[in-house]
Amino acid sequence: MVTRIHTGPRKNTLVAYVVTTGRTDPAEIRASLSAPRLRPNRIPQAVIPVDSLPRTSSGEVDRKGLPLPVLPGKAAGGKQPLSDAGDGPLGVGMLVLAVIIAAVAFLTTDTLWPGSTDLSVVPQPWAGLFIGLYAAEWLSFGVGITFLFLGRRRLLRMGRPRWLATLAHLSVVWLLAAWWPQDNFYRLAAKTDWERQAALVYGFNITLMIAAVVLVVFAVRERRAD
Repeated sequence: MVTRIHTGPRKNTLVAYVVTTGRTDPAEIRASLSAPRLRPNRIPQAVIPVDSLPRTSSGEVDRKGLPLPVLPGKAAGGKQPLSDAGDGPLGVGMLVLAVIIAAVAFLTTDTLWPGSTDLSVVPQPWAGLFIGLYAAEWLSFGVGITFLFLGRRRLLRMGRPRWLATLAHLSVVWLLAAWWPQDNFYRLAAKTDWERQAALVYGFNITLMIAAVVLVVFAVRERRAD
């Protein structure tokens, strides 16, 4: 499939996506397209081998879910990924949404876990350090939930298999969002309440380890791109 990707104001880049079952040399494919019968502006600037084309629920090709190629940048020796023109505003919107969700987490903590953030008997400077920890947990939760809604498409564009990108997406969300409920549950659990302690360990600690392993696999998996 050949399509044009929006890479900037009034700028589009022609990219070819080739479904393969084994190793393919994108350079050879692009060279074969450079036949005299094709005009230069009809030759893809990048060729990306993929396991399959992402599709919508209706079965059509999901063009927004296609992985982006890496093309030579304008700086000498540099490279820059193709990106949407709206990445800047989207990043600001994600930050604002994360702060809003963090504020909601702050306002609901004592309702969900009464007394878990009570520092009335903790002297300074230790009380201030714990407040900083709570604030970090609220913000981490906000970033995690924001990434849940807005992060998957960006991971899909990194060229890994769709199933692995989905697992990595959920892993990032869990690694970020879990700290807020986890610490509150732990603070209210008695040290000798072995049943609750075991539930917390397997509900949070073990799952966080699994999420980290998924991200390692995502990071070391070879990207299938030009």
